[in-house]
Amino acid sequence: MSGAEVQEGLRLLNQYAPNKHLHRLVSLRPDKFRPLLIQTLSALIPTASANLIQPVIHKITFREQWSFLDDNDCPNELKILAADKISAYRNYTSAYQQLFECVTEEDCFSVAKKVVENFIENRKIHSELAYYKEHRSLLGKHPIFDEVKRLAELRALPITELFRRKTNLEEAIWRIQSELRKGNKPHLDTTREQRLQKKRRELAEVERIISGYGTIQHL
Repeated sequence: MSGAEVQEGLRLLNQYAPNKHLHRLVSLRPDKFRPLLIQTLSALIPTASANLIQPVIHKITFREQWSFLDDNDCPNELKILAADKISAYRNYTSAYQQLFECVTEEDCFSVAKKVVENFIENRKIHSELAYYKEHRSLLGKHPIFDEVKRLAELRALPITELFRRKTNLEEAIWRIQSELRKGNKPHLDTTREQRLQKKRRELAEVERIISGYGTIQHL
């Protein structure tokens, strides 16, 4: 496990399972205590697994559980989150299976990180959907809500700025895809995939607005 991976592991530890004693040990002697860090992060996985497979046990389909997604007045943010929830679950289950194929400490760390991060993302989205289901109002804590606000601000930009933004987004998407294809830093894959989806959504909105300019000119 490299120094960067150790630091990322400590960040996950502080965020999801704070342990000042372990943090100090790993910081002082990463060569000696990094296996304990991996073990601690991996210990979060059994609970994650039990929570995530619960809907399958009860045989409740996704659309049945969150039936409000088909309502005309369902906020767009929740529809985006619903798609992201499915992706997070698939990433989680895929990484969970990879745990049994780990050979090195580096592999174990990278896979455990992906399992934990996708589980946490799934639960964050679950909180938003469950809150809306009960209260018919938005909890609004997930970062997607700030993202949607930024997407709305795009509509106020001049056409020249939109074309510049389009080019920048296309280049950013290409770079992230290139990073993912290289596969040399698997512990960053989850973060990169989230960035990729965010850039794609912004690009889609920019292209939609630009196409609208053409329609207006022909009216």
